[in-house]
Amino acid sequence: MRIAWFGLLDSDEVTSPPRARAERHLLQLGQQVVAAAGVGATIELISCGASASTRTLAPGVERVVLVAAGRTHTVWDRVSWALPEVIDRADLVHLHEGFSRSCELALLVAKQLRKPVCVTEWGIEGYWLSTELRLSELADVIICHDRAGPLTPTCTKPVETIACDIDIRQLGVPAPWPANACLAETNDEIAWPTVGQYRAAGSQLWGVYGRLTAGARRAAA
Repeated sequence: MRIAWFGLLDSDEVTSPPRARAERHLLQLGQQVVAAAGVGATIELISCGASASTRTLAPGVERVVLVAAGRTHTVWDRVSWALPEVIDRADLVHLHEGFSRSCELALLVAKQLRKPVCVTEWGIEGYWLSTELRLSELADVIICHDRAGPLTPTCTKPVETIACDIDIRQLGVPAPWPANACLAETNDEIAWPTVGQYRAAGSQLWGVYGRLTAGARRAAA
């Protein structure tokens, strides 16, 4: 199974100083998903940048940068003409946030291509248009890392609570547009989930992915 992950990675470029916190978080979570899968699962951590690149972060986890189209005000505005191609080769798409253009576009492309889609909800509003149009309603499953639930109380999609004790502010949240910077972090040192928490979250995520892809195969049959 090939799984495409989008989101969070843009913030790594504009945290102060720049650091790979989101990549570290997604890598540790991705490794546990691959471990839970046993064999045959590959996760691509996808973002857009100045030049295309692919590198292996760990067995089964790859970092993929797509060439961004045009010039944008902020890193969260970037999209790529290559998005349809990478989504087409994926069996499932997981958007780890909803406040970047690449995640919005990936959601729309994935649904056009009839791919199962998970969206992680952090309780942070994205662009006004996606909020107004309730784009998250296109997802098959909403993932929440705490019991606060989805941002929209009237959400009609299934919600999976998969505990992962990490503060989204420490991973990077966009400051009000057009500032190309993150909101101020909390004063506390970043608290990473334990290995056990990542292992449990990865196992739960793999279970969700398995159900979604099995459902997609039945629908296509």
